[in-house]
Amino acid sequence: MDLRMLSKPFLVLYFSVLVATMGISLVSPILPIFAKDLGATGILIGLTFGVFAITSMIISPFVGMWSDRYGQKPFIILGLLVYLIAAFGYLISDQLWQVIAFRAFSGVGGSLIFSVARAYLGLITPEGYEGRWTGVFSSADIIGFGTGPLIAGWIRQQSGFDLVFMSMAVLMGFAALAVLLFLPSKPKNRSITLIDGIVFLPIKKALQHRIVLALTLNWAIISLTWGTVLSFLGLRLENLGVSATAIGLVFALESFSSALTQPFFGIVVDRVSRRYLNMIGILLVIVFFIALGFTENLFWIYIMMIAVGASLGLAVVSLTAMQVDVGRKLGMGTVIGINQAGMSAGVLFGALFSGLVVDLTGRDNTFFFFAAFLMFIGLIIFYFLSRTPVGNVVLK
Repeated sequence: MDLRMLSKPFLVLYFSVLVATMGISLVSPILPIFAKDLGATGILIGLTFGVFAITSMIISPFVGMWSDRYGQKPFIILGLLVYLIAAFGYLISDQLWQVIAFRAFSGVGGSLIFSVARAYLGLITPEGYEGRWTGVFSSADIIGFGTGPLIAGWIRQQSGFDLVFMSMAVLMGFAALAVLLFLPSKPKNRSITLIDGIVFLPIKKALQHRIVLALTLNWAIISLTWGTVLSFLGLRLENLGVSATAIGLVFALESFSSALTQPFFGIVVDRVSRRYLNMIGILLVIVFFIALGFTENLFWIYIMMIAVGASLGLAVVSLTAMQVDVGRKLGMGTVIGINQAGMSAGVLFGALFSGLVVDLTGRDNTFFFFAAFLMFIGLIIFYFLSRTPVGNVVLK
């Protein structure tokens, strides 16, 4: 482990993102079930989860660019407060349209937190250590997303939905206070070598770089898994008679597997081609998704989700390392904001189209096959799009 990660900015950012993602993931797996109780069907369940991505997709590129100009800290705090308000919104919602509206509002918070926090991290990461730093930092997201569903399943089983939403609000408030009090306002730029000496690029100019498009597409491919699985896996498991706590464990195993493997993979991607390691990780996810579509045995679902987590860990740490490298040259917030929009698009289309496929086929396992197909097509496009460098920005 690089001891420079013990610096105050890294530790505060890590802790805050861990707490924030734990709060977010308390709600995400149970939201489709909550929506179903309010009368939602397949496509509306997909919309309940995916509408989050619409607002995030629209706002993320602009937030990233603005954070390059005005600093990251205020945007992170604002994002956490938006999530706090959304949590209370879920608490008072008794109609489906209200749940969808607050889910859309929380997408604003997601774009503020995740793209800007990663931009801050990119600015303090030493050159040549992108894989190691992002690999360790990503474990904050993943541990948070892993523990949240497990806790939510237990709380829901004991006390119902309301206490889950209240717990989310408390965690968001706690994280916002930590960032306000302890995160330095300006990250120390260790190794920024921007093209033409500029501080940031306008979104239109950044998108003219083929590598930015390649990274954005790659994030969309990866987030297809999140949009699909988080929207429908919980419902499939309920249909198989799995308890709420066991459903939480399924999500937790995937997240913990990814968290435990990413620091190791971070060392590897600093030494081996990140582009090819990323594609290997996505191919493995496709294989395990197909396997998940065929199994109804809870034990094998556990095993497959562990394998999916490790494969995603390889893909994500490779991609985030490439993202930081490109962000140093084109503007960290701008690049990550555009990539975040790609992630949101993947979540949105993964959730909505998977919901449509489930409605058309009447089977609750077809979303696995549909997501695997879309990921394979996207991976082929990424391969050709990313193999030709543009300007002096290259994928390692």
